[in-house]
Amino acid sequence: MAVSIATSSETEQREAQADFLPEMSDSEGEPRGAASKDEMIVIEGVTLSGGKFRPSDWVERFAGNAASFGEDNRLHYSPHIKPTVYNGVKGLLVDPELRNYRPELFQQLVKFVNANELRIPDAKGVPELEQYKEQNEA
Repeated sequence: MAVSIATSSETEQREAQADFLPEMSDSEGEPRGAASKDEMIVIEGVTLSGGKFRPSDWVERFAGNAASFGEDNRLHYSPHIKPTVYNGVKGLLVDPELRNYRPELFQQLVKFVNANELRIPDAKGVPELEQYKEQNEA
């Protein structure tokens, strides 16, 4: 009976090959009409009073509601709502089209933002978020 012993470099090569996944572009798999980053709404993980919002995984929880698993068995965030870092703090990038694409998730997000008084630098003309900003700037 022959026994094969792999050297560490051979083992590392096999592990690297097993973990290899082709790189995907940001636009791959996006539905037509998905907004560019300039058109996206940013919801900061900071309250209106300036405190960091807790729990720290709120971004992943929200973005995960619209995420799906790809053929590579990895989680892929929807182009309509995905995690970001804005001014050094976790936040969400939200396509205004989320309002039409997943209205129940959009309404849940608006209620969450209101209840937790999160900052939104630019509501991009979305009425529910514009109203929120106006109420909190007065």
